[in-house]
Amino acid sequence: MLCAKYNYKMDIAVKQEEAYQDGLDDGQVRKAVEDAVMLVQKYNTSPETAAKDMDAPLEAVLEKLK
Repeated sequence: MLCAKYNYKMDIAVKQEEAYQDGLDDGQVRKAVEDAVMLVQKYNTSPETAAKDMDAPLEAVLEKLK
């Protein structure tokens, strides 16, 4: 249970922090997909293996390879 005073400034600060974290998460996923694509193209790795190794979504890797 939140016991602190929660006002407009606090609400804005929380929303900014959440947006910042979402941006970081998106950037990490984008980087993982790019790295997986590089593995496939440069080292002839299967997309499934590259996605798993880079912890990237397989669908995004396959889409980028098209």
